[in-house]
Amino acid sequence: MKKVTPFSYKKGSSPLHRINAGVKLVFLLAISLAAFFPNIIVLSALALILIILSFVAGIGPGRLLRGSGPLLLVVIAVFVYQGLEFSPLAFSSSGLLYAFVFCARIAVAFSAASLLFSITTAGEIRKALSRLETFLHLERLNLGLYISLMLGFLPQFFRIWEDLNLAWKSRAGKNNISRLVKLIPLVIERMMIKAADTAIALEARNGACHQKDL
Repeated sequence: MKKVTPFSYKKGSSPLHRINAGVKLVFLLAISLAAFFPNIIVLSALALILIILSFVAGIGPGRLLRGSGPLLLVVIAVFVYQGLEFSPLAFSSSGLLYAFVFCARIAVAFSAASLLFSITTAGEIRKALSRLETFLHLERLNLGLYISLMLGFLPQFFRIWEDLNLAWKSRAGKNNISRLVKLIPLVIERMMIKAADTAIALEARNGACHQKDL
């Protein structure tokens, strides 16, 4: 129960908490894109920057990667499968180095997103996107609403995953491949239900607003 849910907001008054949410969104995008720049030095520098910023935010680097284990495991498994040769049976290790570097890039992008949600509330993200919409005169497209909803589903995913994972462990489930095989479909099902409920709520809200205007 003491564990922190990935991508959850941590209340605080650090300098990073007080930065405008729009600036933090741009930072997330820049870090995510730069993480896949073909240069190990750049990747190492980004990792170091995120570690320093995690201490500034008062959360520590350990929290940034919380929840990334299954994702990185799937990436490694895909590369291992690609290295298998069945005729004759053999294994090519030439792609393993690339696999680990790619996992490091994924980890940096994941950490940047985790840092964003740790120091920024959903309301702050929504307001920043609304201001951008107003500046660009794109209010009718509701892009800010769609993007904020999309970003809001990331913390929701991890909350559902943590609940299912806790239930799995309470039934003496083991941390193996069978856990992913059984829990991932349940997570997808609950996320689809959550998306449907959100869509219904938005339609009801839009209908009420339309009647009010009439």
